[in-house]
Amino acid sequence: MDEAAAILEMHDGNALEAIRTLLAERDAVEEKLRFASIAMGHGFTRGWRTRLPGKFIGEG
Repeated sequence: MDEAAAILEMHDGNALEAIRTLLAERDAVEEKLRFASIAMGHGFTRGWRTRLPGKFIGEG
């Protein structure tokens, strides 16, 4: 089954609710990446920083 169709089916065809759920999940993943980036420290990763489109995780 198509993933997009499955997501819509989980929300009884309500596209707005499906989008809200996906955005909330995205925000949760970004927050976990932010915490992981802070916890690892710069020395462990030799300066590597998590980057999402248009921003670095862990920066204001």
